[in-house]
Amino acid sequence: MEKFKKQNLEKENFFNGDDGIQINELLELIKKSDYYNDILEYFNIDQNDITRINIKGAKSLFTKIKNINEKYVKEDLISDLKDLNFDYDGGFGIKFNNLTTNQYLNNLNIDSFKAYPIHSGERDFFSSLYEIDKYACKLIVKGFKDILDQNLELLKTKEHHCKRYRIIHDNEDNTFYLRAIISLERYYNYDNALTVVIALLKLHFEMQSSKVNYDLLSFEYNESFIRMFFKTSETKELKGVGLFENALQVSNDEIKREALKFSNICSIIFKDTNNTEQRLFIKPKDIKTKVLSITHGTGPKKAFANLEDFVKSKKNFEELFKEAEVITNLKDHKQIVHLVRTKINNSNTDQIKMFKQELTGILFKEIKTTTQLLETFNKLMLLEGLEIDAKEYLRYLIYEALIDRK
Repeated sequence: MEKFKKQNLEKENFFNGDDGIQINELLELIKKSDYYNDILEYFNIDQNDITRINIKGAKSLFTKIKNINEKYVKEDLISDLKDLNFDYDGGFGIKFNNLTTNQYLNNLNIDSFKAYPIHSGERDFFSSLYEIDKYACKLIVKGFKDILDQNLELLKTKEHHCKRYRIIHDNEDNTFYLRAIISLERYYNYDNALTVVIALLKLHFEMQSSKVNYDLLSFEYNESFIRMFFKTSETKELKGVGLFENALQVSNDEIKREALKFSNICSIIFKDTNNTEQRLFIKPKDIKTKVLSITHGTGPKKAFANLEDFVKSKKNFEELFKEAEVITNLKDHKQIVHLVRTKINNSNTDQIKMFKQELTGILFKEIKTTTQLLETFNKLMLLEGLEIDAKEYLRYLIYEALIDRK
């Protein structure tokens, strides 16, 4: 569904003069969060603190997440299978008939609602029922509603199937969506808003203690996911190439097991053939660059203690730079291009397969210098229509070809 696709916002589209945000305004994002007091305690701040977080782009980020949260209300509804049925009018959906376990939904003064599955919602629902997802999908496509309904009724007679469903309510058009099935046993809701607050506060205090500056370059997002890219003032010279810049990626997925994550990535800043400065982001595998991570199964006490692992960031950057120095000795540019082209041709990533011809076409040109090579790789990243996950895949791919030569 188009409105739930991942999108991105680049610094060129941030608010004019966006040079940061005050702490008290930032905290408005999480005023209803279960972890509001944990944030105040960990960072030793007051809710009325007017200190300014001098991170460029912070206000644009805050505003985007605030607008999303005002449009979409995300609630968890615990429901038994016997309280559900399927609804096919206007497209397949799941009708929830017992709302008593959720105060927000119960207060809407409705007896039931139909939720349209989005993202992996449909697959999650049917795979949790003895892994009938492929079978159910084919029945829906074929229009065999009666067979699917019979399967549901038979399953209701066998045993209790109580699940925790993540429901999204678009309160602008009063439509409901099934996002996913969440763990009943142990799930802490570290959401996008909390991630933004933690990221900006953590970097704010790091700037004060380490004198390293951070600016937001861009962020990728949808209603349940965010990935932020921060440049730092830490750079090292790659002789004959340009600058190797430390960058930080902070991400969160409200559904997947690994929620909030800080990782080092890096960018190569270079002058292209027109003497214009360009920045190419590349990213090694997480095992090399993970700074810290917090899962949805980790309780608040341990989660906030994990934030102390941020100290790994500087060490990661030093190690990445040592690996990246091989770029200064690149001679066989054709071999690097061949590696990238082969990986694209062999990729099973849907978005890469969709744009395979366009991507490989960019690589069919004579490349004689490292500058031309980097410039060409940037053209891959900027290919019109290429979606967020495909770009993330390319960051890994280009790093492996440039640095690991594999």
